[in-house]
Amino acid sequence: MEKGNTFKELTAIILAGGQSRRMSRDKASLVVNGQTLLEQVIGQLTGHFREIIISVSKGQHYELNYVRQVEDRYENAGPLAGILTGLMASSSDLSLVIPCDQPEIDLGIVRDMLQVLGQHDLVYPRLDGQIPHPLFALYRRSLLPVIERLIKEKKLSVLYLLPEVKSLALDIPSDRIPWHLNSFEDYQNYLQYLRRKNQKSDGS
Repeated sequence: MEKGNTFKELTAIILAGGQSRRMSRDKASLVVNGQTLLEQVIGQLTGHFREIIISVSKGQHYELNYVRQVEDRYENAGPLAGILTGLMASSSDLSLVIPCDQPEIDLGIVRDMLQVLGQHDLVYPRLDGQIPHPLFALYRRSLLPVIERLIKEKKLSVLYLLPEVKSLALDIPSDRIPWHLNSFEDYQNYLQYLRRKNQKSDGS
């Protein structure tokens, strides 16, 4: 557990309901370090947050009895549907949204986002001052009506949400979020990285 990075006022919402078109298989069930990718993400969050909620597609379920799973209210509506469902289920005013395909979580970024939150409704990292990453971000529950409106208007990219609300970008170097397993090639590269890392650990 990362010392000093405990956020008992926050709910963690893991987005696991995507269709994984580029991966052509269920990302959350990919095996890393002898466990599923979803289990690895959960393990990094456990003990740091008030609760952990997994947002899944309708009819989807993972064999995880120790975390709450909620089904998307809207089908085929992208990550906004998962964010909506997670915020509706959250017991917190403020939640951290995390994609299940981000295998390594830097909780220091969560601390940094909280420090600049102020009166904003949404704080998200902007990688190298250029690339917004609003799927790993802080969201207030008060955003629910705006998110639902965008879904009904078929504006399903989270990028549509940013100018609609009081959002703030936190500029960070991209190496603080080095891995996104969007494709099978990304997954294979990550496994190679883990093997090299483990070899260095065994040799030290």
